[in-house]
Amino acid sequence: MLSARSQPLVSVVLATRDAAAYLGVSTRSILAQTVRDLELVVVDDGSRDDTPALLAALDDPRVVAVRNEEPTGLASALNLGFSRARSRYIARMDADDVAFPRRLELQLARLTAAPEVAVVGTSVAELGENNEVGAIHLMPAGIEVTRWRSLFGTPFFHPSVTLDRTVLERHGLAYDVGYDAGDASTEDYELWSRLLDVADGDNIPEPLLLYRRHGGQASVRRKEHQLELRRTIATRRILAVAPGLGPEAAESAWLVGDARAVPAGQESDAVDAYLELFAAFSGRKDVAVRLLAGRDVARVALHAGAGAKATIVRRALAIDPALAAHAISTRMRRRAAAKSVAQTAGPVLRDRVATEQVRVAVVSPEPTPYRSPLFDLVAACPELDLTVVYAAESLADRRWSVVPQHRAVTLRGVRLPLVSRLLYHDYPLTRGIVAALRDARPEVVVVTGWSTFASQAALVWCRKQRIPYLLLVSSHDAAQRSGWRRAVKGAIVPRIVRGAAGALVLGTLSRDSLLARGARPESVRIFANTVDVAAWGERADELAGNRVALRQELGAGADDVVVLAVARLAPEKGLDTLVRAVAEAGEPQLLLAVVGHGPDGPALQRLAKQFGVRLYLAGELPWERLAEAYVAADVFALLSSSEPWGVVVNEAAACGLPLVLSDQVGAAYDLLRDGENGTLVRIGDIEAAAAAIRKLAADPALRLAQGKRSRELMRDWGYEPSVESFVAAVRDAIAST
Repeated sequence: MLSARSQPLVSVVLATRDAAAYLGVSTRSILAQTVRDLELVVVDDGSRDDTPALLAALDDPRVVAVRNEEPTGLASALNLGFSRARSRYIARMDADDVAFPRRLELQLARLTAAPEVAVVGTSVAELGENNEVGAIHLMPAGIEVTRWRSLFGTPFFHPSVTLDRTVLERHGLAYDVGYDAGDASTEDYELWSRLLDVADGDNIPEPLLLYRRHGGQASVRRKEHQLELRRTIATRRILAVAPGLGPEAAESAWLVGDARAVPAGQESDAVDAYLELFAAFSGRKDVAVRLLAGRDVARVALHAGAGAKATIVRRALAIDPALAAHAISTRMRRRAAAKSVAQTAGPVLRDRVATEQVRVAVVSPEPTPYRSPLFDLVAACPELDLTVVYAAESLADRRWSVVPQHRAVTLRGVRLPLVSRLLYHDYPLTRGIVAALRDARPEVVVVTGWSTFASQAALVWCRKQRIPYLLLVSSHDAAQRSGWRRAVKGAIVPRIVRGAAGALVLGTLSRDSLLARGARPESVRIFANTVDVAAWGERADELAGNRVALRQELGAGADDVVVLAVARLAPEKGLDTLVRAVAEAGEPQLLLAVVGHGPDGPALQRLAKQFGVRLYLAGELPWERLAEAYVAADVFALLSSSEPWGVVVNEAAACGLPLVLSDQVGAAYDLLRDGENGTLVRIGDIEAAAAAIRKLAADPALRLAQGKRSRELMRDWGYEPSVESFVAAVRDAIAST
């Protein structure tokens, strides 16, 4: 039994043999974890290189070195290390891998939050022999999908796991040395197969480990032997779930689930076996399981004969109708993870892991699909320790589904409808904001705006605590406001601006507004409302071949010109003005397509019928499917009467559309060049908007040229410059104290 006396929070067990070339950076990456209360148990399994001397030179009382004079094998060495560990939680580590600073922090948070979870791994990035960062492996995240993945192979990268030792002890679980077959070990998968029979497992979706690939690894030397052992374990697990399959069908299901080649002519039978297993699996209704199952079945179709291919694809789509969109979404997540890893890996590999980061708290209204990925990248910066405090899960009844990969606190405020109507935006009373800031212990606070309760409370707290704050501002002076609102803003905002250590703004209009209120020009930086520009462009190019079918879904024929608006169906979006402008344009081939939801849908339909405008209301589309609408369209229009920025403009421009924007759209002043990639019109000017639409409708070559120019202008509006601006602003704020 474990003793509570002088027990560390977590024990890291590392078994090594003749790996001195890598052991230094590996051990130091553990000792530099944000979790400081740890011990590092290193089992030297009979090394004949400089490993003993290197361990002796580690000047840290948290290191415990254990030596076997003769090699015993990995499974035996790990069991020895586990027996010497003193903590309830045990993390694995290999001598040639590198852990990112927050690895243990995030894994322990998952284990302590869910007692039923006994093992937590992470996604990983490959690391070459010359320290080049390679492929990203996004591991299944979620209890059910982890269990599903375990039917075909190990659901964890072995050196990435952290375990609850009490579960192992309660059920008498340890590594089986019988599966440590020299060069072809599968002792980890065999252990997980038994552990997942009595507890749950999960993965942190963020890559938190650099997994080194080199020719000396067991998985490289004896791959076929290792594969055979894995097949044996997997088919046994498959038959436990679906005993009616029989051994031969179970092996066929394994081939599909493990992405192995299915013998020619046997594809349909293999898919049958896989789907029978899927039907028997208790967690088959889990969304992540369905996505994985649909992908596995679709992969079989790639190599199937012409007769079976279409049937297999239909069966894949029956599991996951949005298969293509989800594949793109996974690709975008992998690309974002690669960028995050690239930023974090440099200092770690240079063996200069930052142990004193600047603690930064951001107060933000809600997680959005364009802002959250940017915060993910900021959080990956090694010099920052970021916490984002969200005032609510969503505002204005938006239906985004965003899972932040950064540390986030979401408050549950009380909505005040009367105040919201007065301010024209939600105003949740988030009384937990002060407690959240206290818990984050920030050295710098980034406050979004000044008109929400959370922002106002954060500003007061920063002044009382004498903590520097940065403003993150989206509003601008082009927006029309009532006299009382202008008076209040003129009286209060300049003092807030002058008290700030600096500011981050969306673009030109918000920058000009701050400068007019006393901000120093050198302290104002761009932190864009933007998207992954390259990914959106690539997605548009991939969908281009399917454009005819996408247009048919909108009811558009070959000669029609589709004018697209993506907006909430609400008065401030100017959709009634757009309907009238399309009618005024007088071109019968015009079709107005609107993507979004809101209270004004029926009124728009009546207005379109009144003016004889062909209108297609697409409703709300999942964020990953929006590119389909942009590819189907010919012109993008946004004629809002109030729009601080309008990230849909970024999306449309990245997908190569000409733009027709009102002068109230903040993005217009940075992403639109009047006459080059579209037209800027005055708010409410129906005739000007109609003329712009008419001109584009009549000239396909003009549409093509302006769309190309939109993509060119978007190249400078990706994530990277904004991340650099954020870090620079924080650095200056710290220097000013």
